[in-house]
Amino acid sequence: MTGGSRYRTPGTRLWWSDVGEWIAAARKIDRRRLSQQRYRALQNHGGSMPRALIDLETDIDAIDDALDFLKYGPPGLARPQRGHRAKAAQTRIIMDLMNRRAALVCQIDDMPEGDNWIAARASLG
Repeated sequence: MTGGSRYRTPGTRLWWSDVGEWIAAARKIDRRRLSQQRYRALQNHGGSMPRALIDLETDIDAIDDALDFLKYGPPGLARPQRGHRAKAAQTRIIMDLMNRRAALVCQIDDMPEGDNWIAARASLG
């Protein structure tokens, strides 16, 4: 998916315009040498995905990868432990991604059978 808007992770030089590019930026930050700056960059990146970007995403695999990073990724990027999640930015983003994924799956389930249906179902794995 190519979006019209470009977003920047605060405190970094990393720009992205869709969920797939957000994941690539997360991997780039995660490969950095362990430091306080890396941890801060991961924190900033973990809370930087806007709802408008999520609403435009059509790639279920990218959504699944982002959910994996936000749930189980490196400290700073991943959601906090239970009891500390209510105010964490990742919580809102995880919910928005899960809702978008459900909407996309629903659209595919309502699609009449045919060549497009087969291709769409194959992408769900």
